Amino acid sequence: MTEHKCVVSYCCCGCSLRSGSLSIGIVVLILSLLQCIYSIFGAIKTGDNSLWVGFVTNLILVIVSCLLIQGIRTERRGFVMVWVWTMVVLVTINIIMAVIILITTLNLAFGLVTLVVMGIFIYLVVVVRSYGLSLSSSSGVA
Repeated sequence: MTEHKCVVSYCCCGCSLRSGSLSIGIVVLILSLLQCIYSIFGAIKTGDNSLWVGFVTNLILVIVSCLLIQGIRTERRGFVMVWVWTMVVLVTINIIMAVIILITTLNLAFGLVTLVVMGIFIYLVVVVRSYGLSLSSSSGVA
């Protein structure tokens, strides 16, 4: 058996991995939907085409959050892990962009806020990943 690193046995405040992952999926879904709406209105009102990139990113988050919620409901590891890998890619891109912005602007407040937010997102990914790994170990289906 392989040993998995970065695995937790429960979510914050002692709730189960399943309920924590479901809560994470719902919160990310709601926030992504709100951000999609904001991006659309902002892009139309200001004509700033860079807001469409945010819209597409958040639309992807809406889709994978729906997959996460459905994966938790039906206990399908593949759906859960799609959310995990998508978030790993997005967090990595955000960290790289934050470092570039931090170097070019020397805005330490931005760097600190980004560090805290990305730390929270990394913890959320670890919780959902732990739940996905527990599905594969408890399920008899490969």
